[in-house]
Amino acid sequence: MSQTFDIKRFGRLVRHDVRSCPMETLYSGLSMALAFAPLMMLSRQLLGQEQYGTFYRLALMVCMVAWWALMIPNQVYPNVGKKKRGIYFAMLPATKAEKHASIATLMVLTVVGLMVIGLVEDVLLTAVHLPGYTKYFWQSETLRFVDLPMVLGTLFTFLVAMFGMIWANTVANNTLRGILQVLLFLLMIGEFVFFPLYFDNRPQGYWVVIAVEAAATLFLAWLSRRRMDRMTY
Repeated sequence: MSQTFDIKRFGRLVRHDVRSCPMETLYSGLSMALAFAPLMMLSRQLLGQEQYGTFYRLALMVCMVAWWALMIPNQVYPNVGKKKRGIYFAMLPATKAEKHASIATLMVLTVVGLMVIGLVEDVLLTAVHLPGYTKYFWQSETLRFVDLPMVLGTLFTFLVAMFGMIWANTVANNTLRGILQVLLFLLMIGEFVFFPLYFDNRPQGYWVVIAVEAAATLFLAWLSRRRMDRMTY
């Protein structure tokens, strides 16, 4: 088999990974997306302020979707880090680069799919004037502060956690792997919440953070790929 990156072989591998995702995981992801409504209504009641409630609906959706997407490596290739049980991953007719890229692609597709379901549901519930749904999510006053640095910061925050999770999934020890995954998720949520607030009036500082996140993304992408290259079964 050629060791060069073959786009057709990569496409077949992505389709294989999608089909390999357990049906329980797909159903649970769909159920979670449909559960946005009651959770958003609850958050609206707890916050008590419409503009923040509208934005919080979106923030809650992003956090839940991100967590589900970060669990994809565990669901599709739960034994990739175990020498005796990871032979299935090793025998797939694709290069390590294609396997690495396929897992990352599947995580991104999970985010996009669940976000689309959640946003469509949010629009429909707002259209029928469900209690607490007085504004569409794009009418949130908080969203007027969204700019390029915030978008890039959010993107790299997820990418850092994504490649970190791919690397963590190669750890054979279940306890250590679980601890690493929880820490990565908490780090991502902390960045989502803390950085936009702290750097709201410090645009230069925010660009520094984005540069650090971009460097961390490249490092973890290299580290997770290197770890997969060095795996032996």
